Amino acid sequence: MNAQAAGRPPLARPLHARRLPALFYPALFFPAVFLPALLAANVARADNLDTVNLFASSAVMHDSNFFRLSDSANAAALIGSSNKSETYKANTVGLRFNKAYSLQRFELEATLVDYRYNTYDYLDFTAKNYSAAWRWAFTPYLSGNLTSKRSESLNSFSDYSNYRQQNIRTQEDQRFDAALKLPGGFHLLAGISESTSTNSKIFVQEGDSKLTSTEAGLRYTFASGANIGYVARTGHGEYTNRPQPIPVVLLDNEFDQDEHELRIFWPITGKTSLDGRFARVSRTQEHYSARDYSGNVGNFNLNWNPTAKTRITAGWTRQLNAYQQLSSSYYVSDNYAITPTWQITSRTTLRGSYSYQTRDYRGAIAVTAANDRSDTQRTSLIALDWQPMNSVVVSTSRQSDQRSSNLSGFDYKTTIGMVSAQLTF
Repeated sequence: MNAQAAGRPPLARPLHARRLPALFYPALFFPAVFLPALLAANVARADNLDTVNLFASSAVMHDSNFFRLSDSANAAALIGSSNKSETYKANTVGLRFNKAYSLQRFELEATLVDYRYNTYDYLDFTAKNYSAAWRWAFTPYLSGNLTSKRSESLNSFSDYSNYRQQNIRTQEDQRFDAALKLPGGFHLLAGISESTSTNSKIFVQEGDSKLTSTEAGLRYTFASGANIGYVARTGHGEYTNRPQPIPVVLLDNEFDQDEHELRIFWPITGKTSLDGRFARVSRTQEHYSARDYSGNVGNFNLNWNPTAKTRITAGWTRQLNAYQQLSSSYYVSDNYAITPTWQITSRTTLRGSYSYQTRDYRGAIAVTAANDRSDTQRTSLIALDWQPMNSVVVSTSRQSDQRSSNLSGFDYKTTIGMVSAQLTF
């Protein structure tokens, strides 16, 4: 907290923290090897159903409370203006590639998203995102995935409170997994993954981190198509901008994380299915056990298609996430959501959603006025998508967010309107 308030730059991250295990190098190189020839062969005849698509989109958003300020907050003192709203644009260009070769499938989506803010233009930035996958199979009995993802986004001001500073979060995920089909409906599962999160400015509560994990498990598939599986996962992590622990505030530089996970998929009827995940997760700090946490996490979704043109999904999700400050070490969130979709015509779709989330902050290491914070958030969305032709999609939406808290100053209300158009070549 003190380093952030003082405005000091993040500590330089050592080069070894940026290196990937050699296992992941193919995820970076296979698009470069295979795509140029494939693009040349397909671009001349590309449309939105082809192997290769180029696309461009433009969206305009208006947010009535962009910085997520409480009604009791002094906006002029915090953001330099009494105007809490912001209108901004997101212009995107991108490429999609999806091609099967025998038992192999290669996928790539890469985008440049340029964000421009009308009032608070110090927040302007261009996000460079990609998602690449090799869905591999050596025989019909041995298959898996090699994936690499990267995304950049502005840290939400619902959690980040240095309002006059741009803070970009970069999330990078690499994964290799395999499944071996055995007699009798059983599958052996194995995988390795690495997840890295970095911030362009210091964000103590959600500090830069890297977690490398290995996993093994077993899945059983029933004749009906239902399946149930168990995975044990163990990982080692580090806070990449903390070369040494910081004892005065019990901020560690390394941790271990273990997880035992049960997954199910159940096609109840031809129109209804249930999928879910239940897990027990524990995180142990290398030096400061006061920051340790463990608990149950998971999600369950009930999917129902009452007619050929309607779909309703109802779900619950529980998460435990590190959030390190004097008043907390982590938080527990429970989210309940319902998402209906109605395809009005073959080219028009109406979407909606409503979610109710609780978030409890736990693991305080000192007595402060912010101890035992508990928030409740309600979010509603309605959106309309129109596809006047195969290559064009026009969308509009309205979203309302409201957060209440047992502590003063953490509540807010906001409404977000959006209009967008996308063209696919």
